[in-house]
Amino acid sequence: MWNRPLIAILLSFLAGLLFGALFLPQHSPWVIVLSVLAIFIILVPWIISHKTRFQIILPGFFLLGTFIIQHGYHQSDLLPWAEQGKRVTIEGVVLEPSKRMRDRVRLVLRADWILLKGRERRVNDRILVNIFREGRAFVSGEKIRFPARLRSFRNFNNPGRYNYELAMQVRGITCAASVSDGRRIVSMGRGRLGFPRGLLEKVRGPVRELFAESLSPDDRALYRALVLGERQELTPEIREPFDRAGLGHILAVSGLHIGLVAWLVFTAAIFSLSRSYRLVLRFSLRKAAAILTCLPVIAYACIAGFQVSSQRAMIMVLAFLLSLVLEREKDLWSTLALAALVVLAINPLAIFSLSFQLSFFAVTGILWLTPVLHRKMFQSNWNLEGKKTFFSQVLAYAAGLLSVTLSATIFLLPLTAFYFHRISLVALPANLLVVPVMGFWVLPLGLMASLSLPFSQPLAAFFLRLGAWGLEWIRGITGALTQFSWSSIWVITPNILELLLMYGLLFFLFFSRRRRWAKAGLWLVLLLMTVDVFYWGYRTQFNPHVKITFLDVGQGNSALVQLPGRKRMLIDGGGYPGNFFDTGRMIVAPFLLKEKIRRVDYLILSHPQSDHMNGLGFIAAHFNPREFWSNGDPAQTSVYRELMAIISSKNIKTRTPLELAGGMEVSGVKIDLLHPPAAPGDSPGQGDNLGVNDRSLVLKLTYGGVSILFPGDLEKAGEALVVSRAGSSLRSDVLMAPHHGSRGSCTKAFLEKVRPRVVIISCGKGNTFGFPHRDTIRRIKEVKGRVIRIDRAGAVELTITPDGLGIRSFLGGKVTR
Repeated sequence: MWNRPLIAILLSFLAGLLFGALFLPQHSPWVIVLSVLAIFIILVPWIISHKTRFQIILPGFFLLGTFIIQHGYHQSDLLPWAEQGKRVTIEGVVLEPSKRMRDRVRLVLRADWILLKGRERRVNDRILVNIFREGRAFVSGEKIRFPARLRSFRNFNNPGRYNYELAMQVRGITCAASVSDGRRIVSMGRGRLGFPRGLLEKVRGPVRELFAESLSPDDRALYRALVLGERQELTPEIREPFDRAGLGHILAVSGLHIGLVAWLVFTAAIFSLSRSYRLVLRFSLRKAAAILTCLPVIAYACIAGFQVSSQRAMIMVLAFLLSLVLEREKDLWSTLALAALVVLAINPLAIFSLSFQLSFFAVTGILWLTPVLHRKMFQSNWNLEGKKTFFSQVLAYAAGLLSVTLSATIFLLPLTAFYFHRISLVALPANLLVVPVMGFWVLPLGLMASLSLPFSQPLAAFFLRLGAWGLEWIRGITGALTQFSWSSIWVITPNILELLLMYGLLFFLFFSRRRRWAKAGLWLVLLLMTVDVFYWGYRTQFNPHVKITFLDVGQGNSALVQLPGRKRMLIDGGGYPGNFFDTGRMIVAPFLLKEKIRRVDYLILSHPQSDHMNGLGFIAAHFNPREFWSNGDPAQTSVYRELMAIISSKNIKTRTPLELAGGMEVSGVKIDLLHPPAAPGDSPGQGDNLGVNDRSLVLKLTYGGVSILFPGDLEKAGEALVVSRAGSSLRSDVLMAPHHGSRGSCTKAFLEKVRPRVVIISCGKGNTFGFPHRDTIRRIKEVKGRVIRIDRAGAVELTITPDGLGIRSFLGGKVTR
């Protein structure tokens, strides 16, 4: 490592960034002290001659990292008001074309002014604006003014969560604004985008119009993503086949795209310059070609909007071109370290960016594994070196492409499982077939169309139509490879320790034949992996306790019951009206996979409303439930029809109150159905008149002398009926608050029968319904119940053991015992 000082410096800098982000508060007062210390430690060794001065510098770069990460956080003017949910009038400039979603129009705005309490204030924030009704298309540079409610970004606080707040920080977006009616938005003409965004938009705007006029909607969406870096028109229907095929990376301008452009330009430059005998004698063609390649690389990054991902890719490619100019191209590891240092110095929060991690891990895998794989698979057997025939050159290219693709795929596999919970089994053939078409056909023709547009629109349109044939070919390949259900599989999610063990296995395996210490490390990693497998095997297959996790799904309900042994039960799946956000796929499934759960035996729907039902479809489709329990009420929604179609197609056994009457015992846990009646005749004159909430399934689970009651969305009428029918059977230690703690639920009579020690309320933070109502909280406290709100505590985990009931929350740790 000391022979490559940039690598050691990068590791020290990375450690400083992580320490500053994880252990120091944002905008810490220690930042100034750290910066002075960093400069002192870095500069002093250069003044004092010493053999170990390089080792002395490393702590300086560590401190520099802790200093720089603090300046990566944007000082927001709007965030304090967003956290209070203030209503304000905002004036600003649209930064990128709007995106139309199922139930809203979304855009990114640079907020310049706000009007609050009759006073105008100057601000400087990038915000995410959601327009829910009468939303229209907005273009980059349009100046608008509108009333809105500010809100801060919020994570769903469950184990295995996606850190949405951090993702928005990385993008430089500080908060969100909600507009209930798009007709309230006033257009104020063109605004100032600033430099260089305003200049870039003058180039990108005509290209965007050319795509709209010359291409079909699907082709336009793909070309906008490939050339302009705009993903606004990529619908889930377009993205899903690419994700299943392991090709999602080609839909975002990254190192692959800019690297392909650089390779094509560099090759063309070498070919053109070599035609001149005089140039060959006077200049180094590789250096000249590298210098000439820089301009097209920068131009493509600009056409792609000079977004964060394209900036990183450009810096990486320019670093490699610089190494050619300096004749250091053989030291690729130092070049990669230099590129990473530059990227992180410009945007330190990029260390948490998924695109940064995937890009640099992919290049690391290619540099590390490709020579070995290529030598083992091809050079030792085929002996392609030195052969100049056309067939041998094609074969050599194919062998190189296969080695590179396989290296990147292998090295990214743990990271892919960690972030996406899914692995494509057709990724290797898909990339081998699609990347050349994209790199040598579709992308060059799209860029040629963009460059020729100022001179001839018919010529530009002609290039686009030729490129569209390539897109048809790509979609055909993708569709053919993903038509089988096994083309991609959902996998259990490794934790951080397991991620390190996987990469440790690769590292020690690589050096095990040449280094004795690597063999010892390999045996240690294998031992730790064996212990990990046995630990999770015991926890998921032979668990002796009952564990219930009340998930944070926002304004909705979802709870996972892990029964003794290996059986699991999911009660409701959360959801949002319009199903614009799939809680099953985005919240419940990642939690299950983080817990190493691939099967949910019992799927329970308390009643068919969106905030309980809409997340169950994905779970039913991918987690192989044996039984589906419901109250038997249908719903006239597409989500309900899709859910029932999945249940029917997978031959999942359905149970209604008639089959559930009398209760049952599963893995030692007693389950009683308390409501609704098994048939309307069981409760004359009442059952038929109940609303959808009051017909919720009411289940009582009892194990080890501890009872938990799940009453769905019962309100006053339903609670009265349950009290009259169940009476003292309602007595429970833990109550899931009915109807999210609304004013009409948790009546005094109901609570006096339940007498809960703990009441868990599942509601969304700052929800528009005002849940939980203060009167409900007061009534719960009157019966001496302890309230735990999921919107404040995060997911709540109950464990029933011989020692009693243990309760932990995701944000607050241990709550009670």
